[in-house]
Amino acid sequence: MSTVNDDDLDEKPLDPEMEKVRRKMVRLLAVSIGVMFIGLMAVLGAIVYKFTQAGDAGAPVSQSASPSMSVPSDAPVAAVAALPDGFVVDSVSLDGNRIAFFGRAADGSQRLIIHDMSVGRIVGDIVVINR
Repeated sequence: MSTVNDDDLDEKPLDPEMEKVRRKMVRLLAVSIGVMFIGLMAVLGAIVYKFTQAGDAGAPVSQSASPSMSVPSDAPVAAVAALPDGFVVDSVSLDGNRIAFFGRAADGSQRLIIHDMSVGRIVGDIVVINR
């Protein structure tokens, strides 16, 4: 059996170059742990923020924001936009649940008609005048 010397058990001081490397490694370890801790706190903060904001989902939506409309997965939305007789559509634009029809009425005036799909009716009839 081998015998253990007392010299092997005592730690010997490192040479100056290895001491510099050791200090750099300890500093790198401390910085890495700090960065990981900050990242972990950011993720946990985001999770807490999401859970606290989920409770506000039942709050009423203001009229300025367009409410979301649920679309059935097996069929498209069926709606009728009853435009006035003689109205000729020049262009159509979609914004959320609202469809804007721009065109000319039977009397020749330019008009913008806004149909809201969430309520199923025309919500705006604007006469456009060039000055």
